[in-house]
Amino acid sequence: MVVLSKRNIIIPAPDGKTKKFIAKDYIGEVEKWVTETDYFKALVKDGKIVVTSTADKELDKAAEKPVTDHTRRKKTEE
Repeated sequence: MVVLSKRNIIIPAPDGKTKKFIAKDYIGEVEKWVTETDYFKALVKDGKIVVTSTADKELDKAAEKPVTDHTRRKKTEE
């Protein structure tokens, strides 16, 4: 599962011995046990983590596309 983290997050493992740190702006895979925790589900519900089934290749293609900045148009173009 591919996730996007909007905050720095630490998710404790169910065994209480380990933790998973997910950095702000991280986009990538996380372990299955992370997605099964109630805390992870609450973070998704709050919008602090976004879950997607999009493959990494599709994300890379999207990142490579140029961005059109309409805020920098000259007033004469409007």
